[in-house]
Amino acid sequence: MHAMGSEAPSEARVVRLAPGCNPARLPLSPAEGYLLSRIDGATPWRLLREIGGLTPEDVDRCLERWIDQGILLVADGAPGPNGAKRSAPPASPRPAEPPAAAAPAPAALASRPEEAIDASLEIPVEAQRRILAFEAKLDRPYHEILGVAKDADARTVKRAYFELSKEYHPDRYFRKRVGRHGERLERIFRKVLEAYELLADPTTRAEVQRSLDAAAAAPPAAPPSPPTPLSVVARPSPPAAPASSAPPAPPTAPRPRAPRISTAHLRALAQRKAKAKTFFEAGMAAFQASRWLEAASSVRLALAFDPWNAAYKESFAGVQRRANDERAKQFVKEAESALELRQPKEALRLYEEALHCVPHEPEINYKAARLALVLGEDPKRAKEYAARACELRPEVPAHHRLLGQIYKSGGLVANARRELEAALRLDPRDAEARQELKTLGRG
Repeated sequence: MHAMGSEAPSEARVVRLAPGCNPARLPLSPAEGYLLSRIDGATPWRLLREIGGLTPEDVDRCLERWIDQGILLVADGAPGPNGAKRSAPPASPRPAEPPAAAAPAPAALASRPEEAIDASLEIPVEAQRRILAFEAKLDRPYHEILGVAKDADARTVKRAYFELSKEYHPDRYFRKRVGRHGERLERIFRKVLEAYELLADPTTRAEVQRSLDAAAAAPPAAPPSPPTPLSVVARPSPPAAPASSAPPAPPTAPRPRAPRISTAHLRALAQRKAKAKTFFEAGMAAFQASRWLEAASSVRLALAFDPWNAAYKESFAGVQRRANDERAKQFVKEAESALELRQPKEALRLYEEALHCVPHEPEINYKAARLALVLGEDPKRAKEYAARACELRPEVPAHHRLLGQIYKSGGLVANARRELEAALRLDPRDAEARQELKTLGRG
């Protein structure tokens, strides 16, 4: 315990983000993202241990690691590790180099898409082109990212998200060679998930709009002064007159003043940021307690009140994925209860709700496909779920057998035979697949 009025050297340090470091590009956990968001170049190490959302020991480990990695710098004159004085490196006379960790901007990738195409990867070339094209528009408004109208209702937003998640969810290419497209899919899906969660909830959607309106209320920057006309520059200056008889200089046009943001506007923006901080801190506390749904709700509100905060964006994806996993488990449990009550339609609806949360979970796709086949109301939907289960887990015989049965019910004999034979190759003892194949042969 320290004496009254004194601090240990390590606790007196003040750290700041290194120039050129973009927190949004760092592989951080939600808790680490929150800690990094508290670092402002003024808050001492001691206080970061109290407000960092982690245990004091974990805060120490994170900060020391980030200092060693060059992510953080210790303020000039402040004690460095083990109490040694450490200051930021002097400015180099050479031109500053771009951060080494910075990835090419989406727009740059889109400008030369063929350079990122690799036909040797286990992802179709056309799909690679679609990934590159979609990544190039990630800075657009949320509704444009989802491809819906600005006033689209929640059902339309949900349908758009589901279709995009089937195409761009990283799990679609699980265990396949995708090269740098894996990083692109992560970026795309994070943004699609963010857009969906903020637009599908009426509360957060309204707050996002209020945040955008508040930002739009700020007046534009002052226009630059007009250049001096070429005729004035080219005209020779008259000879200078004696100082005693020099006429007064002509009055120059007043320089335009920079527009002033009203105090009320600044106060409104500050209040929204303060609310966002409160929501985010509550979300991180819930996350540490493994209350995933509560954490996701709070972080979603934080992002709605401050949609430009990179730390909130980085944390949101991880928190929301945990929440989606929890939601999916609940829907599957309710679906199984509906089956016990002999309510197959309700069970199918609940399985599909689970797939909105985890679209590439093979077992849920298989169960949804089997129910859709039994109900016989939408063969196309049954085929989609079964095909996805086969794509995700091609080594499971039951997946191919079910897809073969679905093709058979639709009269697609060649496709049915292909899938049933695949099931038997995987498991020669699959009597059901063998019987289906015999029946198919007689047909």
